[in-house]
Amino acid sequence: REMDGEPELAEAWQRYHLIRSVMRNDEVAEPKLDISSQVMAALDAEPAFQVESETQSQQRSDQDTSRFQFWKPLASMAAAASVTAMVILGVQNVEQGNQTIVDNRPAYTLPANSVSGDIVRAQFGNRNMIVENGQEPEIIRLSQGIERYIDQHEHMLSEKQSNWQASWLPEGFRGMKREVMAHAEVQVFSNGRNSFTVCVEDYGRQTVPEGVAQSGEMVAVGKRIGDQFVTVVGDVPLMIAERIASSVERR
Repeated sequence: REMDGEPELAEAWQRYHLIRSVMRNDEVAEPKLDISSQVMAALDAEPAFQVESETQSQQRSDQDTSRFQFWKPLASMAAAASVTAMVILGVQNVEQGNQTIVDNRPAYTLPANSVSGDIVRAQFGNRNMIVENGQEPEIIRLSQGIERYIDQHEHMLSEKQSNWQASWLPEGFRGMKREVMAHAEVQVFSNGRNSFTVCVEDYGRQTVPEGVAQSGEMVAVGKRIGDQFVTVVGDVPLMIAERIASSVERR
């Protein structure tokens, strides 16, 4: 009922529905936007353009004024038609833009299947060595240091049960995580605020000497127990770390 008496409200309602259809990629009919009245009103509100010359007679001034008044309606109609054409063409460009997708992705070319002299393709299972130009392929020899990691790999596949434990722990601490490797066992303990780790490894494989050290709030205690070397590291008092290291024993 309000739109029947207010044409501007009806035009606004049509514009909102046109915007919704464009955003949803729906089919949009030819828009019927009547903005000529607004353009004419804006042009009428502009002050009249008059040119007065002292050297010309009053008759020439009257003729110029009448000629300007004759061309003014034509200029107003041309301006209104131009604005309407811009609105219609703009909607059509939006519709076409939703249907046209330009693929600007670069093209990639896969390498050929040939094997160059610098690249040897990896093989699994039955290994057939690639020989080119009658030359024997170079054999990759493992260093002695890699043997320790191979032992750890085999140990992890065969055994995961811990052999050592700390028989005494401070009140409130409990085990959080345990890692069992070929030549070392590491376990983390925490009470929610502080934490420490206990590392048990074969004696001679440790990287620190026997003794104690402190760095800020972190303390470290290294102690030999039989053929094993125990290291306790954490933010606990030094006496606590020493007692934990002394309590480590075989299960």
